[in-house]
Amino acid sequence: MNNKNNGLEGLPAPSTMSRKSFLRLSVGVAAAAGLGSLAGCSNNGRGLRFDNLNDALIELAQIENNLDTLEMQQEWSLYKVLNHLAKTCEGAMFGFPETDPPAQQAVQYVAFQTFIAQGFMSHNLSAPVPGPEIADDGPLPEAFLRIRNAISDFQNFSGELFPHFAYGNLNYREWELANAFHMADHFSSLTY
Repeated sequence: MNNKNNGLEGLPAPSTMSRKSFLRLSVGVAAAAGLGSLAGCSNNGRGLRFDNLNDALIELAQIENNLDTLEMQQEWSLYKVLNHLAKTCEGAMFGFPETDPPAQQAVQYVAFQTFIAQGFMSHNLSAPVPGPEIADDGPLPEAFLRIRNAISDFQNFSGELFPHFAYGNLNYREWELANAFHMADHFSSLTY
């Protein structure tokens, strides 16, 4: 079900998670979302905000044009960051090998709605996306091509979208925002 009013409708009861664990997770996610909104901008560097994937493409061109002065303020290499972002964008069209349990997705969807309300997200920049591990280094032209292709493919995609591994079922606009916010948060920690 892609249309959600509160993120909890249509989801099964959290049978694999105790009520106490579910409540603890809920409070943790709400606190993390609240801290992000109190900051007023991303916790990562420049605090970029993207409303769509075209904004991400513009920043991507700026990054590529300034590689000689680029500085990374995150653990990962630029190669790994670009492939990580492409992998998430591709997940909308091709799915993920594993997803979080439905109860956890319901809570994380509520946090995602907070990100939408504030216009940005802030997350752990070294948190992997489900699937094969991405190499630390490799040819940057291939990484730039992969992320551009992933964005273009998503922008032209008309099929049924797969669930987000953390947020569950998203409609097209929510998926675009999830990817745009994700890219903005990572790109905020790059300076040139």
